[in-house]
Amino acid sequence: MEERNKDNGKKKRNYFAGLGISFGAAFGSILGLLLFDNLALGAGVGVAIGLILGAGIDAQKNKSE
Repeated sequence: MEERNKDNGKKKRNYFAGLGISFGAAFGSILGLLLFDNLALGAGVGVAIGLILGAGIDAQKNKSE
């Protein structure tokens, strides 16, 4: 079932990969400071995990449509 935008009839898409990156960077930075004492390492790990989770959610949503 496709959701159509009333303005131009295009299919509405959700972009969870971007949300995953942003939330992953934020939470990863905090955890990096607490666990590793390294902000950059935590942010990198958080971005990687957030991108994987967001891309997975995107794929699942596109599959169901």
